Amino acid sequence: MRASSAAPVRSTSPAPAPYSTAALLAGCEISRADGRHLEGAAQAEQVLATFGITPAERAQARELLALHRLRLGEVEASVRHGLLALKYLVDTGELLRQSQAHCTLALAFHESGLHEPALRHVLGALSAARASGSKLAEFWALSRSSMVHVGMADSQRALELGRQALDLSRLLEDAEARFAGLNNLGDTCLEFARTQKTQGLDPADALAEALDNVLQAAALAHGQGHAFFETIARTNLVHILIELGRYREAREQAGLAKLLASANGYRNLEVNNDAQLAEVVRSEGRIDEATEMMAAQLSDPLIEEDPALLARLHRALVAMYKESGRFELALSHSEQLHELTLRLTRQTAGLQSRMLINTLEIEHARHETERSQLEAQVLRIRAEKLDQQAHTDPLTLLPNRRALDRQLPALMRRAHDRAQPLCAAMVDLDHFKRVNDAHGHATGDRVLAAMGTILTAAIRDSDLAVRLGGEEFLLVFADATPADAEKACERLLVAVSSFRWDDVAPGLRCTVSIGLAVRNTGERTAHWLARADKALYEAKRAGRDRVESAPQ
Repeated sequence: MRASSAAPVRSTSPAPAPYSTAALLAGCEISRADGRHLEGAAQAEQVLATFGITPAERAQARELLALHRLRLGEVEASVRHGLLALKYLVDTGELLRQSQAHCTLALAFHESGLHEPALRHVLGALSAARASGSKLAEFWALSRSSMVHVGMADSQRALELGRQALDLSRLLEDAEARFAGLNNLGDTCLEFARTQKTQGLDPADALAEALDNVLQAAALAHGQGHAFFETIARTNLVHILIELGRYREAREQAGLAKLLASANGYRNLEVNNDAQLAEVVRSEGRIDEATEMMAAQLSDPLIEEDPALLARLHRALVAMYKESGRFELALSHSEQLHELTLRLTRQTAGLQSRMLINTLEIEHARHETERSQLEAQVLRIRAEKLDQQAHTDPLTLLPNRRALDRQLPALMRRAHDRAQPLCAAMVDLDHFKRVNDAHGHATGDRVLAAMGTILTAAIRDSDLAVRLGGEEFLLVFADATPADAEKACERLLVAVSSFRWDDVAPGLRCTVSIGLAVRNTGERTAHWLARADKALYEAKRAGRDRVESAPQ
């Protein structure tokens, strides 16, 4: 298990004012350095939710959020934010921060088992680092290169790169780089020792080097008060101590790592520590107890988020059930392992041949820069499409509740800053249940889709139309007096009632009821929308197909 970071851009400017965007970004950087990733993610999200931030601030927040989300095991979110940040950094030519973003993305793709894009981002990181002249950024790129080669089962090349990275870290006055150089080389030595063992070679020297480096890394992290790095180092110590047959010490280190992971919200690491404790028990020869521990762990929902650990557990259970003569259970886990392997194979289909990737030399990274940037742009577009889909109702193509939560605060701030009125209209299809009962749910879906078209045509670019759920919608009219908003709602009544519903289903007729409320100064959002909702029910009680306005 490895440590990773992007070399931070050090600032010598005066401390920013508390709670400003600059202060939040500075705090987010500190949280990254201290391993407080839950807090750091919250700080970055707060920046992104701030109205009026600059593109540079948004990119910095996304870059930091990519790393924090990755540390919390949220790889998909990490990739999304990392790619969006990288696009801005490439466009503005910020080489050092490009290298940082590439390093984060390389780790994210590597942890997902996607070694081809991981290697591409490593190449981009090294190219940008060398172009910037930063030795610290070059260290991280070399360290990530070693990591990717471990994932590609080239432990010899990974060992060479890891030693280069550690040698470079000794020239830097950076404690984090020193920790990562030690810890990551220790992890690589462990993989190299395992390779030697499978080849019938003596792994003693590699294990000794691994133990020495990781012990130094754990002591350094503890001295820095860096909980995340200490958890990683102690987790690595467990693996090394098991290989050395020092089971009591392995149990102690696994317990310490789990306490750290639990206390700091590193849930994915905590799950891994549970598996380590079971491995220690198994190594001690207590097969039945280890079997129960691993079988119980398979019921943890988070285990599905770590396919490598899931495969490791199934593989161990197959061996232990066979050893204890429970062949039916062994067969069951063997079949699950086979199914998992096929699923993982399908997920990684399309990757370039490892042999081809393995021939690429790090020294040719400069020639890969353009390709890396093009790949980043393609992935950024995919990430933006996913983000758009997450905020759009697929049936009506209107914004959904998630989009409302993101866009309404901005509308409210703009109305407040410009002293403009803001009106909310709750819109509900009348007798929609009868439509479904009489014409079927497919027709009901077509009615809702048509409503999306009608509502989109009824509002201005500055307004907002949202599907809240079912047959209920919300319109927010920006810079509109109550009289103007009421006229717009009356026009909407006509647009709905006069729509050619016969084209949807013969004999179909639809109307809507609307409740309108203008937001009072200082009024809470929930209270404002509740008044509009109450006015909607007044419209229903008054006979439907009408607009009712809430008292101010």
